Amino acid sequence: MAGFQVIQESEGDFKGPRQALLCGVRVPFYAPVIDTDFEKDLSRFETREDDVFIVTYPKSGTTWVQEIVWQIYHNGKVSRKNIEERYAQFEKSQLFPRPGDEPAVALSSRPSPRFMKCHFPYHLLPMSQNEANRSKYIYVARNPKDVAVSYFHFVRSFGPDGDFNGTFENFANFFVNGKGSYGLWSDHVLPWWKRRNDPHILFLKYEDLKKDLYFNVRRVSEFLNKSLSEDVIAKIAHQCTFGEMKKNSDNFSVKDIDSKPLLLRKGQIGDWRNYFSAELSKKFDEILVSKLEGSGLSFDFGTSDH
Repeated sequence: MAGFQVIQESEGDFKGPRQALLCGVRVPFYAPVIDTDFEKDLSRFETREDDVFIVTYPKSGTTWVQEIVWQIYHNGKVSRKNIEERYAQFEKSQLFPRPGDEPAVALSSRPSPRFMKCHFPYHLLPMSQNEANRSKYIYVARNPKDVAVSYFHFVRSFGPDGDFNGTFENFANFFVNGKGSYGLWSDHVLPWWKRRNDPHILFLKYEDLKKDLYFNVRRVSEFLNKSLSEDVIAKIAHQCTFGEMKKNSDNFSVKDIDSKPLLLRKGQIGDWRNYFSAELSKKFDEILVSKLEGSGLSFDFGTSDH
């Protein structure tokens, strides 16, 4: 990742995950090499009306919704390809071709529809000013305590590639203070929530998907203007349960890392209670959850008293 500023927070013997600074945003250093022209190319990248972006703060249900969308577009067919082959991660992509490149190397040269996932904050997502070229953006949010637990396990699963040696408490403090990749959770979620009524944006909550997957598969298909029978919607809802997806775990692993970290873990609401002290829970409430006050946005934490 030459050419990018590298950041690694430390506190005593604790070393946080390595990060690079891209467009002013911290991104994981363990990601595959980012194109050095990305920052200058971003402003001229053009979206298409049939582009689909799955946008999340990391570990908020990205892979889950990617699979739902893929099956909606393919009438319930389960792909044998790894999810990373089917979706480009926007901020890791080469946007424009260079001499000698194969056409599919650059995102701008790929055929439609283009399926992309992205963890960038709202202000960095490409959005056409021309209504006819506006893409579809599906934003998925999850309660921050479960996000922190899932993110901790994900970073730990990278082993030496992630260069992280801390405890959960270390990571949670790192996370709640906005030092994690992609910044402070509340700063990421709220701009999308405020634009939830934009006809090109669908705002989903992870917890709602867990409670009624069938209803939300239908909701996603309607947003994407895909007419599916009730049988196909039911089929997709069944195939996109965590239990079914884990049967095809090779499709949901990080390909470019030797340890092959899985992009799926437990898929539970409230697992944070197995990790958080009362003091840490209060800290998350004061720094992150309090930012939601007055916005109308709330989350299920898996208990009536979080």
